[in-house]
Amino acid sequence: MDVVISAGRVITPSGDLTPGSVEISDGRIVAVRAGAAAEADLAVPDGVLAPGLIDLQINGAAGVDFLSPVTGAALTRLRRYLASTGVTAFLPTLITSPPALLQRALRSWQRAMHEPGAPRIVGVHLEGPYLNRQFKGAHPLRYLRAPDARHAAALLDAVSDTVRLVTLAPELPGAAAVIRALRERGCVVAAGHTAATYEQAHAAFGAGVTLVTHLFNAMRPVHHRDPGIVVAALEHPQVTVSLIADFIHVHPAVVTLAVRLARERVALITDAIAAAGASQHVTRLGTRTVRVTDVPRLSDGTIAGSVLSMDAAVRHVVSMGLSVRDAVLMASSIPARVLDRDDLGRIEVGKSADLVVLTRELRVHAVYAAGERIFGAA
Repeated sequence: MDVVISAGRVITPSGDLTPGSVEISDGRIVAVRAGAAAEADLAVPDGVLAPGLIDLQINGAAGVDFLSPVTGAALTRLRRYLASTGVTAFLPTLITSPPALLQRALRSWQRAMHEPGAPRIVGVHLEGPYLNRQFKGAHPLRYLRAPDARHAAALLDAVSDTVRLVTLAPELPGAAAVIRALRERGCVVAAGHTAATYEQAHAAFGAGVTLVTHLFNAMRPVHHRDPGIVVAALEHPQVTVSLIADFIHVHPAVVTLAVRLARERVALITDAIAAAGASQHVTRLGTRTVRVTDVPRLSDGTIAGSVLSMDAAVRHVVSMGLSVRDAVLMASSIPARVLDRDDLGRIEVGKSADLVVLTRELRVHAVYAAGERIFGAA
């Protein structure tokens, strides 16, 4: 069925149409036009039509912890919540955990990836277990392990074409061989939970690391005589950095600074846990018990993920003075570029019709996945 959506602002790769309209047929965008459509199926003259939001790092939501078995009912509830936040694609993120638990979760998400449903699952993000103990964050120390290329290859080969992104500490002995093994299997490799120096970071970027996970959090801090991985990433033109813009993980002034330095290389993420979109004050993050106060925290006060949503992240960075266009691209086209998914994150003829309609206040009004409305009243 053909669908026409008209909005006061349509965010396209070449610029914003104010107003503009998009025509959809068979799940694809078939026309993008300047000006309002006379007979639109959905008209939001004071709203924004944007590419669907893509979350590269989410550990759980709607009461679902992604290391737990994902039932059909749980997946339906999760997808309903994510759609309500403007998300059309996501990477379930699995933190460091007991090997048997991790393997079960990987198999569960491998099955889920091949089942119909939206938002779409575009691969799994493995955060760990090859992390630096000094910057482990909420990852359980006992399950961290030294980088081992054979271990990594076996882990991924057991669930082929499932893992799309892996975060590791590139300075650890053996990490270079793991990076090679991951890249041979088509994985995006990110640096995170790392003590990498400035020089080690640049060496990792040269070896194929293209993303830095939740910049500033769980990594060597910036010092004027020891700039570390943060400065190396912000200055490197081929490296994207992900940011948790809840203004608790990273102060608004620091978010602003990072965006000024690397606006076209910042990907917004949530790092959300099961409590996001739920009323839980005590929940799980893998094997850890987490209490939600200002943010989710372990018993010792360590931050353990967030309850942030992608649409809220967009609103937060706009509140700092960033343009709506730049904020939306940080939550859609830039994450799609990280994954090398040219079919996603773009309002352009021939691309998948994964779209979010936002109100003037940047609240989610409607969401489309492959041209089908998955959120919002008809």
